[in-house]
Amino acid sequence: MFEYYNNTLCVHGRWLYEFKDGVIMSQANYKYLKSKYLKALQKGGNGRKALIAYDSIPERFKMVIEHLCGNPYEFTKRNRFVDQLEEDIKAREYFQTYTLDSGDALPKKNIEEYIANASILNTAHHIMSNLNARRRSMGGSKSTAWDKIADVIKNLPRHTWKHSIPENPTSLKRKTKKYKAEGYESLIHRNFCNKNSEKISDDAKIWLLNRWADQFDRIATIEQLHGEYNSMAKEQNWKALKEKQTIRLYLFSEDIQPLWYGHRYGELKAKEKFAYQHSTKLPSKRDALWYSDGTKMNYYYLNDQGKISTCQVYEVMDAFSEVLLGFHISKTEDFEAQYKAYKMAVQVAEHRPYQLGFDNQGGHKKLENGNFLTKLARLSIKTQPYNGKSKTIENAFGRFQMQYMKRDWFFTGQNITTKEIESKANMELIMANKENLPTLSEVKKVYEKRRKEWNSGKHPQSEKTRINTYFESVNELAPAISTWDMVDLFWIERPKPIQANAYGIQFTENKVKHNYMVNNVDGMPNVEWLAKNIDKKFTIKFDPEDMSMIYLYEDTPLGLRFVTEASIKVQVHRAIQDQEDGEAEFIKQVLDMNKKLREETYEEMESILDQYGASAQARGMNKPKLKGINSKRQRKAKESHIGKHLKEESNQVFLSEDSGEIDIYDII
Repeated sequence: MFEYYNNTLCVHGRWLYEFKDGVIMSQANYKYLKSKYLKALQKGGNGRKALIAYDSIPERFKMVIEHLCGNPYEFTKRNRFVDQLEEDIKAREYFQTYTLDSGDALPKKNIEEYIANASILNTAHHIMSNLNARRRSMGGSKSTAWDKIADVIKNLPRHTWKHSIPENPTSLKRKTKKYKAEGYESLIHRNFCNKNSEKISDDAKIWLLNRWADQFDRIATIEQLHGEYNSMAKEQNWKALKEKQTIRLYLFSEDIQPLWYGHRYGELKAKEKFAYQHSTKLPSKRDALWYSDGTKMNYYYLNDQGKISTCQVYEVMDAFSEVLLGFHISKTEDFEAQYKAYKMAVQVAEHRPYQLGFDNQGGHKKLENGNFLTKLARLSIKTQPYNGKSKTIENAFGRFQMQYMKRDWFFTGQNITTKEIESKANMELIMANKENLPTLSEVKKVYEKRRKEWNSGKHPQSEKTRINTYFESVNELAPAISTWDMVDLFWIERPKPIQANAYGIQFTENKVKHNYMVNNVDGMPNVEWLAKNIDKKFTIKFDPEDMSMIYLYEDTPLGLRFVTEASIKVQVHRAIQDQEDGEAEFIKQVLDMNKKLREETYEEMESILDQYGASAQARGMNKPKLKGINSKRQRKAKESHIGKHLKEESNQVFLSEDSGEIDIYDII
């Protein structure tokens, strides 16, 4: 976007109106300014870029450019320095073959440092020794040139240039001058130089290693260790060390550092630094790999007691698209949180994952024991414990926090180990507005909104959004989820069977009583099915998030056999005054169905008895009539006194063992 042309800072013409869809100026504005004010030093076309002198751009546009991109002079200055910076091949050969008095070669770490130092100082000397080049690339007077070079060197990427060049401009100038006068030898630390080389005996090395790795009687600094060493040297007849750097070079040498690192900083830190790390490729299609993990939801909220609180969120993510598929917010990471997050993920995806990666925390043990994870995915694999690198979800969730959740003022900040101030919460603001913190339900809505923004955001490796990246992909080995799959995966099986009775299927779950009935296609109760299954026991499966329907199973020697489904039983009002529209008709229809069933059942049995001469008529007796049923099949006859008999019986009383009489209605 910026470059020098004939010693003049220029900006690419097309960039002025194309950058971020014309945020600096429109193309029409550019054409107008070009005809009036802009000074074109090179015309565009035939592979050339139109170059506009930066100083000819009106100030109001310069302010926008510098706000968006920083100072262009600084930008080109850095680019010029980096463009000229290249590795000194002769320096590499010199330091790789350099031999100390002890006969040892320089440590590899120091070789890379000295090569970087030589390469950077070569470039600094080249720029400063050529006045014209200095003025073109650095700008300003000679007195400020070293300041500018020092600033450029300070901002060089350390993973590429592992240098130890001083940041102070005066020290940089002095070091450059000494380097050009004395050559490569001047870059080697004096403790490595022949005249100052110090040796440590084998016994002393073991002592140093022991003291530095001691986890209880800790050594605070190398200076402290140097003092203790020289005190011990008198007792052990070791040679005292003049320079503490001798101890540092020994302890931090490549072959010694892995020995003590885990004891001093923790074994996990040592594992991260020294253990072999695989280089992996992300999945090539959706549902090839889902990751799941629970973490603190980084929002503060005000709980019911008026205290500042946080909670947990369990997320399920597709590794290919980075789409957050399912989640659940709860106080702790437990079985319920994981179950509901997986269920939401499956409902969104409508497919099973080929592989599922999860840790072994929270309620995963319960999911495993119930074979849930093996049913959900073809492969369910625990990620390595204490190894965040093995789970893409941790990296993605970190970006989700910093790019989306951080926008909310009640953001808690990232975890306590983060060092960046941008990752910390503004606790002064939060404590001053404690009463204005959202409730838990409000926080859940904000979190759900941020998730949608993340899923609708651009995927880092494609031009599409994450959600489009996911749904436009096809995975032949990730089968679609059917209704029976959802039942098998997410419906809960009651441990104890339920016995059907005249009221239907009744059971209590979480202290709530539920009553179900098997219905016909028209929604009316299937009274015939009920009559044939009274006292029969059924195993029940249900969705704890939707109790409107249950499935009934029969336990057979071969396993559970599906019988039918049942819906919530319709309740009717006893008092006619309370009845709603349709209730009276419903009651009448059920009454008629019951009468019809009673009649058909009775007649069926009478027919069987007639075949064997066992009916009342065959024995010359009278057949009792079905009470409460006015049927054409039954001849009108004098009503028996059974009703009167039952009435008298109902008015009788029981004698109490203690004293007195108890009305029968008192014990119903």
